[in-house]
Amino acid sequence: MILLIIALLISIILLPIGFIYSFFKLIFKGGFNKHCTMIAMSIDQLINKVCKELFNDTLIKKEGYSFGKVDETISSVLGRNVLRGTLSSTGKVLVKFIDLLDKDHCVKHIEGGIAN
Repeated sequence: MILLIIALLISIILLPIGFIYSFFKLIFKGGFNKHCTMIAMSIDQLINKVCKELFNDTLIKKEGYSFGKVDETISSVLGRNVLRGTLSSTGKVLVKFIDLLDKDHCVKHIEGGIAN
């Protein structure tokens, strides 16, 4: 728990500084959009881990593919559950909303490919 608190305090200080520094360095050098995409993906993976219990209880059926695996995105887990037919009613609504923004997003973004 102490390490988590220290990590949170350090992130509160360093994340804004690092983001601003990267913005000015990469906006002129190129690669800022890719940098932002990677940050968004990392945040997505963090939310998947932190909200594991909430998502497992609300978005999937008990026999579904579980949230919370390290380095996996929320979309990937939702996509696996779409294919298995193990989304809860709430999970189905969420996937339909995401599909309005990007058709078949969750299935297309299963990490490791659909075969996995």
